[in-house]
Amino acid sequence: MKKTIKNTLSKPKVILPIFAVIAIIVTAFAYRHTGRAPIINIAPDINNINTSNSINTVNLSFPKSGRISIVSVQNNQTVHKGDVLAKLSAPDQEGLINQTKGALDLAEAQYASLNLQYKNAKKQQDLLVDNAYQTLLSSGLEGIPDQQDLNIPIISGTYTCGKEGSYLIKPYRSSDSDTGVSFNFSGLENGASSVKYDNPIPLGSCGLQIKFKNIAYFNSETKWTINIPNINSSVYLANKNAYNSAVENRDKVLSELLVTIGSDQGNTSVAKAQVDAARGAYEASIGAYQNNIITSPVDGIISFIDKDLKIGQSVVANKNVISIVTK
Repeated sequence: MKKTIKNTLSKPKVILPIFAVIAIIVTAFAYRHTGRAPIINIAPDINNINTSNSINTVNLSFPKSGRISIVSVQNNQTVHKGDVLAKLSAPDQEGLINQTKGALDLAEAQYASLNLQYKNAKKQQDLLVDNAYQTLLSSGLEGIPDQQDLNIPIISGTYTCGKEGSYLIKPYRSSDSDTGVSFNFSGLENGASSVKYDNPIPLGSCGLQIKFKNIAYFNSETKWTINIPNINSSVYLANKNAYNSAVENRDKVLSELLVTIGSDQGNTSVAKAQVDAARGAYEASIGAYQNNIITSPVDGIISFIDKDLKIGQSVVANKNVISIVTK
């Protein structure tokens, strides 16, 4: 027996396969008893979990019953917030929108016309008041001397500066003047000029003119005061009454227009109320028409369309006809 084993081991072609089988058996036995690497479970950090993948479904329906006129989406279509998805047929309400829009346009046009009328009337009335005031300030002007003097200045022209007050005229001898006399003026304006006898010259820049009488002797010691307005003039009272009347008439005309048109400060008026009423009716008609339209309230994908949501088919109110899934 030992001789047989020895002969067998001496043959490599026989011994190598035997050792290979033994190695496989030992390896399998060792793997079974040593086991695999352990699995370690690590608890997730709940503060870092991404919840953006949560899916929400939005169900949409018509708030009223009616007949479908438009279906503009299909399943699995991507839609965006504000997209029109479906419409009901509503020719009567569309006609009402056009009617109320026309009424609003007309009311706004009438209001604009009245505004223009008011502006034109105000411009005209302000001009009448300004003219009456200029007449009041410019009429009957005269130089009042501080002492008795025959050489009284003659005042003409139209006073345009619109500011009440007085001019003080102070003459003095001057070789630069062809009359040998010049004067300074102060008060409402300040300046100097030469005394003229023949033709009037400007007194300042407010539209008045002045000249003096040509007499044998010019007293350069006399000073003259020109009051604007001249309350001692014979025409002052009549001009004052005319000015007051112009102011009262302007206030009356504009006040009557304001009752119809209103003012820029937002006061109520007939025309403004008509515009507001027309706008309210127009907005109400649009609001009623919106009940015939389904628009997407979110960005998402169409996940459901009711099988009866077809052009020409009837739908009932508050029945889910379209669904959108969002993330």
